[in-house]
Amino acid sequence: MTKSQIAKQESYKRIDDSITNNATLVIPVVGLTDEVTDLNATVVKIVKASTAQIATPIGVSASEASKLKMANTVMKLKLRAKVKAKRLGLTSLVHQLNQPISDYLKATKIDAISMAKSARNILNDNKATLVIITAADITELDGTIDDYTNIKDEPVEAKIVTKAAGTDLLPPLFKAADASVVNILDLIESYIGTSQPAFTNEIKIDAELRISGARHTSADFDILADEDGTPLLKAEVEDTSSAKIYKPGSDHQTIIPTHNPGYFSFNISCPGYQKVAFGAQLNRAVINHFTIRLKKNL
Repeated sequence: MTKSQIAKQESYKRIDDSITNNATLVIPVVGLTDEVTDLNATVVKIVKASTAQIATPIGVSASEASKLKMANTVMKLKLRAKVKAKRLGLTSLVHQLNQPISDYLKATKIDAISMAKSARNILNDNKATLVIITAADITELDGTIDDYTNIKDEPVEAKIVTKAAGTDLLPPLFKAADASVVNILDLIESYIGTSQPAFTNEIKIDAELRISGARHTSADFDILADEDGTPLLKAEVEDTSSAKIYKPGSDHQTIIPTHNPGYFSFNISCPGYQKVAFGAQLNRAVINHFTIRLKKNL
């Protein structure tokens, strides 16, 4: 996968985690469950397609085939365990299970075995709580680990590098996932955008791509009451260049995580206060910070 695709996949997980961790807040959002279910189903397909892209389909050795079988078995059990752990609210366990199959396929033979055994122990230690992981599942996983261990030092045969089927599957899958994300954000904005502005703003930030090594132009706004300097939690920042509206997060800051550099105009407003048209120069590849104080309506 490309860096952009990896960043998209990470954003899907952030969105899912935020909704799961704020289940009470999103109760009023009608239709959200269907959209999240569609998103997660697409993510599973993306994982499978990216696995096909990583695997070399022709000329693999018995050792490599055994490694792939071990990795697939680990992921099969981890995925179903992670879903169950989410439903049980076991956040720490979810994090422990959140490791992509590419880590196993790209790792050295010794490291791949070590990671598989670690995952096996986590699954085994929690199988009573998760219920869906059985002793038979652990036995199956142990067998794939043993098989790979027994032939891990087999000489690697010559490979014929070819384009895997997974490559062409990814673009439409990401398009479908992105469509689900748009629907999720629209529903949340529609139902609880006003009543839960902090959560609404945070999940929009979750949806932004975070590409490793990239430096983005961003803008942070502190919107304060002029009379006493307290944060205005119901304030809104409208970016006139895109017509997008941003609201304060849990830290009382209104954040535009990515923006084009240059001079732009923003409309700053809050119920009970005078609206302000604010022009600002956004410098490239830095966080541009602004403090705006609004006066009460006369």
